[in-house]
Amino acid sequence: MCYNTPVSGPGVVLLVALLLGVLIFVHELGHFIVAKLFGVKVLRFSLGFGPKAFSFTRGETEYRVAWFPLGGYVKMLGEAPSEIVDPADEGRAFQAKPLWQRYLIALAGPLMNLILPVGIYFAFFLVASVEQPPVMGNVLHDEPADGLLLPGDRIVAIDDQPIRYWEEFRRVVGQNPGKPLRFTIDRGGEQLTRYITPRPAQILDDFRLPATVGQIGVTLYYYRPQIGVTGPDVPAAQAGLRSFDRVTAINGREVKSAIELEERLKRIGGAALAVAYLRPAPTVGFADVREYRPRATVVYPALHEPAGTRRFATGMVSGEFFVYEVEPGSPAAAIGLQPGDRIVRFDGRAIGNRERIERELKRRPKDRHSVAWIAARDGLEREESFLPQERVEIDEYKQRRTEVVFGANPAMPFWFEPPVAVEGRFGYAASHAVRRTTTAVVAIVRLFGGMAHGEVSRDAVGGPIAIMYTTAVAARKGWDQYLGVMAGVSLSLGLINLLPVPLLDGGHMLLFTIEAVRRKPLSLRTREVAAYLGLILVVSLMIFALINDVGRYLLG
Repeated sequence: MCYNTPVSGPGVVLLVALLLGVLIFVHELGHFIVAKLFGVKVLRFSLGFGPKAFSFTRGETEYRVAWFPLGGYVKMLGEAPSEIVDPADEGRAFQAKPLWQRYLIALAGPLMNLILPVGIYFAFFLVASVEQPPVMGNVLHDEPADGLLLPGDRIVAIDDQPIRYWEEFRRVVGQNPGKPLRFTIDRGGEQLTRYITPRPAQILDDFRLPATVGQIGVTLYYYRPQIGVTGPDVPAAQAGLRSFDRVTAINGREVKSAIELEERLKRIGGAALAVAYLRPAPTVGFADVREYRPRATVVYPALHEPAGTRRFATGMVSGEFFVYEVEPGSPAAAIGLQPGDRIVRFDGRAIGNRERIERELKRRPKDRHSVAWIAARDGLEREESFLPQERVEIDEYKQRRTEVVFGANPAMPFWFEPPVAVEGRFGYAASHAVRRTTTAVVAIVRLFGGMAHGEVSRDAVGGPIAIMYTTAVAARKGWDQYLGVMAGVSLSLGLINLLPVPLLDGGHMLLFTIEAVRRKPLSLRTREVAAYLGLILVVSLMIFALINDVGRYLLG
């Protein structure tokens, strides 16, 4: 299977038709197979509605392709209650079959749409040869893992459940907010046990719906040891160091991460420090590519005795709280923050991690916040309040995404541990495919519920134009994106068909359930009324979706 191979323009139309055709075929194939299995006579298997484009007959079934492609159907003998059935075929009529068989025939179509993504995701994961290891990068201050885990710790197991990859670690922690977990870790070849309780965190998921997850305050990435210099007269500045230099070694010993640099600086004495570092050169032209040039210097720590405590300081700290750039028109620009300023407090509290700012903004995007900083131009501390800016962006799929913007950005480069080989590829692919499909189903159901309760804009409802546009964009981006869209649309189609609306498969199952409770079929008149109501609902939904499509893709 070829991934990330762009598709040229002429092939896009064919791929849109292929996606719709596959999903319709799979859905109707489910009805067809189960009907045949129970001995129902299938008169027609049609892809599309309306006049036929072409057809052929094999055995007792006509197979056709119709001109209107947005749908399909399997016509079974005796499917309509008023249909006259030849006495010779009475036993093969749909209505003559036991209730449980009719129920399974109706269920088979949506079920096939829910099974197809499992196969697609299985193919994705089967070709995945590497994963990120569960090795701790940054361990954030004032978070559950602070003081218990260290950068470089490898998670071996959680509550005796083996953990091989970062994705497994994140999933287990996320699913257990507020529950004490027993972590088995490997630290430099020594196996240790730590008990950590994930902090419940309120987040917005991919559909902008609130969700509660567990977090312990670790990241997959390490910050590079980029520094900030706290003033023009401190030892680091006198030695020629500047904010945003990247330290590579102290006294000949390599420094790999910002946390390691922080720990090393806490333990310095009065002896001179030989510091090797990289200095970012100015970017050339329009390219935002930093070139780092190697340099070296000697820093002589200065003695300080705050509150009678004797210690040495260099004026060199982690650069994560230093502002590298300020976005024009942002709240940070409005309150006067400038490049080189150092943020010291946020919402009245000292900040130990840059991530806390982003977390608070996401948690309270409409509230006023305060920020205090030390200005680079005069060394004075200032404090101002601001309202975050909500920036709506339209991505290439014409989906609206809202970002909460402060606008004072650091310049902390980061790096990851090398990936590790996936073990047991077949079992890995199967388990991850089922889990990914289950997660997607839950997300779509929550999206439907969010629309019903007004938590999600009904503008999110898309119709045929949305499907075709999204498929065309995905096809141009590559096969992985295309198949991912196919999986998502298939799940949506399956779940929509399970809604208890007459004319949909879920509506048929609802009527069968009522029949089972009453122990007799509904009257022909009742079923006709239900069918008319179902038609009105389905057509109304299609018109509503089409109006959304026109506004978003043709007029927007």
